[in-house]
Amino acid sequence: MTGGVSLSKAQLYESHRLPYAPEAAADLLERLGTPRLVADVGAGTGQLARLLAGRCEGVVAIEPELAMCVVAVQSLAHLPAVDIVAGTAEGIPLGADCVDLVVIGNAYHRFRPEACDELRRILAPGGHIALFSYEMHSRELTDMLFGKLAALTGLASRVEAAFRRLPAEALFGSARLGALVYPQQCRENWETFFGAACAGVEAPEPGDPEFARFEQINREVFDTFAADGWLTMEYETRVAFARPSL
Repeated sequence: MTGGVSLSKAQLYESHRLPYAPEAAADLLERLGTPRLVADVGAGTGQLARLLAGRCEGVVAIEPELAMCVVAVQSLAHLPAVDIVAGTAEGIPLGADCVDLVVIGNAYHRFRPEACDELRRILAPGGHIALFSYEMHSRELTDMLFGKLAALTGLASRVEAAFRRLPAEALFGSARLGALVYPQQCRENWETFFGAACAGVEAPEPGDPEFARFEQINREVFDTFAADGWLTMEYETRVAFARPSL
């Protein structure tokens, strides 16, 4: 278990991260059938785990960061079907062929290539893997934001070191993917917008030399696109799923 994420950042992550479409889990299981056991790998504070709890016998939420696990234990305490376990995608503390469904959120982009073999190892014969991701609709906003943030060399170096950007083929092989798409909308004021920005794992925290400029950049972007103090974020949850091929 690592300690790279602070407790305050994990709490921001839980409070402000854009939500996945809640109906995505139900629709996915309608297509795949009800699994006995699900592994949520790179679970964070449990956003996907809570969507699946109650729809299967159990969910194992696997997360390497201590602070994320602490917040997950607190936020999912009312869901006894969820078991929070310390572990990485490259070293999952589960036996072979033991889960019927593996779900992965945006953490997939942080996985090293060897994680793909490990994810397939824990999957029971005939089981499925599902990737959940976001697609932002406002290209103007994201282009402005990320263009300005690229000048923060500390932030840029952390992102470059963390993101592996594995293609889906590395996990699924040549399997034909099923797809689900859910348009969503989230209305944010400055507090919630900046809270979501600060919740990013690589985002600078107070005391970091880049934090003041990070806040200034986010304020510039918010003020450019907000109306009457509110910004409407339009995005979609995307789910890609399949039985992985060899």
